[in-house]
Amino acid sequence: MTATSIGFLAAILGTICWLPQAWKAWATRDTAGLSLPANLMFLGTVSLWLIYGLLMGDAPIILANACSIVIVLAIIGAILKFKKGTDI
Repeated sequence: MTATSIGFLAAILGTICWLPQAWKAWATRDTAGLSLPANLMFLGTVSLWLIYGLLMGDAPIILANACSIVIVLAIIGAILKFKKGTDI
């Protein structure tokens, strides 16, 4: 297995692990257990990793973080849309 293959496998697994959280937040409209500050920090992290991947021309890093940004934005959107009073 090549380093690039391992990178793509890590990118796929690291990205899809956020899909159930996003799906559940939108399906149940319950985001009480989700932290807006933590998700915003994670958005910042994956955004910086995307920039790094673009600068380095590293396809697995670009793929993983571009997808993660979309998913985390969906989670943040759900938190903002479905918040209840003092949830945030």
